[in-house]
Amino acid sequence: MDTIWFVVRTLLLVGILSGAMIAGIFMYYVKTTLTPTLDINADDYTMNLSSVIMYENSETGKWEELQMIYGDENRIWVDYDQIPKTMWQAAVSIEDERFFGHHGVDWIRTASAAKNLFFPTSSTFGGSTITQQVLKNMTRDDDGTVNRKVREIFRALEFEKKYSKEEILELYLNTIYLGQKCYGVQTAAQFYFGKDVSELSAAECASIIAITNNPSLYGPMSTVVITNKETGVKKTAREMNRDRQKNILWKMYELGYFESEEAYQDALNEELQFTDGSVSAQELVAADNVEKSGGTSTGINSYFVDKVILDVSEDFAKQLGITTGAARKRLYNGGYTIYCTVDPHIQEIAESVYQERANLDVTSSSGQDLQSGITIVDPATGNVKAMVGKVGAKLDNLGWNYAVGKRQCGSAIKPITVYAPALDAGVVTMASTFDDYPVRLLNDNPWPKNSPQGYKGWTTLSSGVANSVNTVAVQVIEKLGVKNSFDFATEKENLDLVADDINTAALGLGGLTYGVSTEEMAAAYAVFANGGVYNSPRLYTKMEDGNGNVILDNETETHVAVKETTAYFMNQLLQGVMNGGTASRYKLSGMTSAGKTGTTTDNKDRYFVGYTPYYAAAVWCGYDKPERISYSGNPAASMWQKVMQKIADEQENKSFPKPTSGLVKVTVCADSGLLVTDACASDLRGSRVREVEVAAGTAPVEECSLHKFYDYCTEGKVLATPLCPATSVKPVALLDYTRVDYGPSIKADDNAYLIGSLRTQLEDGTVVLPPCPVHQDGVLPTEPGEEGETTTPDDGEDSGLAPPPKTEPGGSGSGGGTTSPTEPTEPSEPSGTGIDDWINNVWNTGN
Repeated sequence: MDTIWFVVRTLLLVGILSGAMIAGIFMYYVKTTLTPTLDINADDYTMNLSSVIMYENSETGKWEELQMIYGDENRIWVDYDQIPKTMWQAAVSIEDERFFGHHGVDWIRTASAAKNLFFPTSSTFGGSTITQQVLKNMTRDDDGTVNRKVREIFRALEFEKKYSKEEILELYLNTIYLGQKCYGVQTAAQFYFGKDVSELSAAECASIIAITNNPSLYGPMSTVVITNKETGVKKTAREMNRDRQKNILWKMYELGYFESEEAYQDALNEELQFTDGSVSAQELVAADNVEKSGGTSTGINSYFVDKVILDVSEDFAKQLGITTGAARKRLYNGGYTIYCTVDPHIQEIAESVYQERANLDVTSSSGQDLQSGITIVDPATGNVKAMVGKVGAKLDNLGWNYAVGKRQCGSAIKPITVYAPALDAGVVTMASTFDDYPVRLLNDNPWPKNSPQGYKGWTTLSSGVANSVNTVAVQVIEKLGVKNSFDFATEKENLDLVADDINTAALGLGGLTYGVSTEEMAAAYAVFANGGVYNSPRLYTKMEDGNGNVILDNETETHVAVKETTAYFMNQLLQGVMNGGTASRYKLSGMTSAGKTGTTTDNKDRYFVGYTPYYAAAVWCGYDKPERISYSGNPAASMWQKVMQKIADEQENKSFPKPTSGLVKVTVCADSGLLVTDACASDLRGSRVREVEVAAGTAPVEECSLHKFYDYCTEGKVLATPLCPATSVKPVALLDYTRVDYGPSIKADDNAYLIGSLRTQLEDGTVVLPPCPVHQDGVLPTEPGEEGETTTPDDGEDSGLAPPPKTEPGGSGSGGGTTSPTEPTEPSEPSGTGIDDWINNVWNTGN
């Protein structure tokens, strides 16, 4: 017997100690984890203190009010004394019948809900009281974890110590969602019944409260139809609303909220008259805002203000350790002052262009309207001056914004990922040239292709940029290295790219994994207009509370992205795009401008980023669901021009800044990019000599080895044969270069000026000249080691053919011409993306 008692006492002691330990751990958890999050201030979430956005007047330098902030929820706030008592009675009856008897938590219902988790019954209900629902609606803290539920319980207990039941009911009835984008009972009363909430009958109140359980199922305007699986009987949402309304009225009668049974029966038998729903919740809220503001506001924010709200909410949430939804509610109602970067006049110009569908009146084959987004940035500060996220009238707040959504930009990426980093690293200079010709085979096809299709042969860097030549971009980025390209774009220009983008196709041609936003791209290009200095884009500078204390300080990040000389060269290159390049038709009148076009596969995205000495702007155009864009020209560049020309018309023209030092001029060959020789000036096409500026210390030091002198018959227009008279022969320079032969359909424009295209070299070294149409034909025998010798213009001595320059891309071989291709190693591509097929389908990124 003593043994049994010993065991019992031991078990009890262990149980007590274990319970104490668990309680201690729980209390420590409450103190360290829950307590900091328990204090909820209702003033942060009600409509009592409206926040305001300020802007700096560019003429006076003073801060002036732009507007009050309007929320993303269609809510018309109504005070408790304006709400009929039958409304809160209906809510209490069905949602929390012991509301006036508990202190925030209904322990009976909580226990029943917990029991239901382990022993499910036919009844499905939660344990949340009205107080708990208010907290969940205000804080947006609604994940399904035990931690959240415990936090909610303790919050409710603390909340009821600070607020009365009437205050809690006011919060509840103004924050609940009631279907059809209606938040709060006032909006719902106007939408469903066309009257003020104070005028609602008990039956109408019960109908509105019936919606709360499931707006899709019980909303009178919902189109949902439910079929009983057993009987096959169908019920509409309005019929289900009626069933739940009856249940609520009965509960109200049962709890004594009706003065008499007759009053209950009158409410039960009342025939409800719903509106036709033609006036939306958004329109109702807008009309209310117009009335309250004296006609100065509709309550529909600009896209710029939408983005300010999102940015501030995100930063505020990080600072407070709460959800962005909760931060946004506090922002709407906390009486804060936000200092934004907008220029209202520039914003108005952009909106005036974007609100007119006629400015982009294009429809896809499936009937979609072409869409667009634009961001305008001040290069000197990084301040966003204007933003518009859609074409057409703006109908709601915090809707989709194409200016900040990530979209493909095609060749518009090249200045950021290819040319700027390559120039800055000294990989290329303004003297550099490249062979515009396929770089290699990819899936047995010459790659890359240009748009429009075709290859020009030896091309200068400036021409490659101006005409968006894909072969040039690929050669440059592969000299630079794709990892260096990626590091520059992400670290120097702050583009939000991913590791899968580290490949030639993505960074060299613009086929990014997720794309970029116009905000990112405008800030990236602004570097060139700002002498190489990057400023992170921002839409607000700071936020203060009602007492003037700075709550958020949004300082811009500033760093040197490229050398001043690199920015100068990029301005020259991108001005070339506007002056005779792919964007020549979109050049601004009376204002210096530069930019770059972009097009993606099958014309599904069109892009343009352009800038003046004053502003940089990026524009995307495309369809919500990607489809081919049929447009004569580039619609993104067209929208850019329409906006920026109006801005430029009010500004004094000026040039981009030029460095005061660090530049040298050098005379080079337009084909090889090396120092000129006499042969460069004697090219059959005319002189190939040009003068360029390069950064000090980067000028070429080698002479051109691409041009060689050959005797040419001026009458026969062929290489001179021994029978051509001296009076018809003159020395001319031709390109001593060999290209890979990709078949008869792949020829460069300058192929006719390759020595290999004007004669044939046999296997034994014999050079066979083409017949001269004017003089007799002949064959030139050659001695070993002296193939293809011709007379020089100076002293008549022979000059042998030199091998093509080893530093130039394309191929090798004696005597010029073409050689059969071999299959080279394919570029590194991200796995699982199908990128080989994508490249093979031709990335048309030229314009």
